[in-house]
Amino acid sequence: MFNRPSVIWLLFCSVLLSACANTSSNYWYTSTEQLIEDHHYQQAQDRITTDTPVNQTLLLRVQKLAEQQRKKQIHKIGLLIKQKKWGQARGTLRLLDSNQPNLTSFTTLNLLVDKAQFEEERLINTQRTLLEAQLLDIKFIQQDLSDRTQRKRINWFSTSNNLMSQKQHLAEKLLHLSTQALFVKDYKNAQRAYVKAIELDSKLGTGEITQAINAGLSHQNNKAIDERRNSLIKQLSLAISTLDFDYILKVQEILSHEPFHGTDVEKVLSKARKTRREHSRRFDEIGSKQYRKGNISFAVVQWQQALKLTPNEIKIQERLIRAQKVQRKLEKLTAVAESSSLN
Repeated sequence: MFNRPSVIWLLFCSVLLSACANTSSNYWYTSTEQLIEDHHYQQAQDRITTDTPVNQTLLLRVQKLAEQQRKKQIHKIGLLIKQKKWGQARGTLRLLDSNQPNLTSFTTLNLLVDKAQFEEERLINTQRTLLEAQLLDIKFIQQDLSDRTQRKRINWFSTSNNLMSQKQHLAEKLLHLSTQALFVKDYKNAQRAYVKAIELDSKLGTGEITQAINAGLSHQNNKAIDERRNSLIKQLSLAISTLDFDYILKVQEILSHEPFHGTDVEKVLSKARKTRREHSRRFDEIGSKQYRKGNISFAVVQWQQALKLTPNEIKIQERLIRAQKVQRKLEKLTAVAESSSLN
């Protein structure tokens, strides 16, 4: 049945597989000393404690070396934070966590990196938003100049509305940045952001924030932040009751970040999330019914509204993509039919 070369080849493979089976465990095995040398102290400790009896001398040695390495790496992480190398700091921390037995300080160190990075982002956002506000001032000046130099009266209604919308958005953003600056006692940027926010929209002015900036005291900071928090909670509650979904998304995004926290914040955020889920489900149901009836365009609009409220719903995304494909095909067929009728 088999020719001679085939038999020889089969015998060779059998021998090779047997050899691999006998040597694989030895080939991949890493000694305890090698684990220690590679700073894999968690694995080394696990291996030592599984032996009977436990080598207490070796175990103490591993624990001592692990503690020395922990201090060294934590110092390195501190330097990386000072250098604002967030990625390297997190990478070093993850490696330390995987190799160290019982690293209880992991969460604290991770939060420290996150807090430091957030602080840098806050400063950049403040500087950028202040520059955007200055640019907006120039746009208003340009519009005024154009209005005064035109011979014929031009309707600037749409342009003016757009600039006013940008103005309101920047005012609210600057007020939020001012509140964040107060939270970390950055009074200089708190004042810069607050003054510009009030310049853009005087209605946003609050005496408590002004006092907190001027006094620079922590209890006033908390009072100002609480005032802003309570105002946002009222705004979000009103948006929920009136089903103003755009404003729900806007205020929810602000309240979900520092310095806002507490039971009242969590309660209103939970209510906002529930409202979004419920109405997303309703939009989805309406979209499905209309799609089955052949009202493709109407179904597309409903699913777009649903995704706006719950962007991570995969099934709704799939239904929307399918409906948009059908919509495009129908538009092409309609265009062809109209073209044929003209001919």
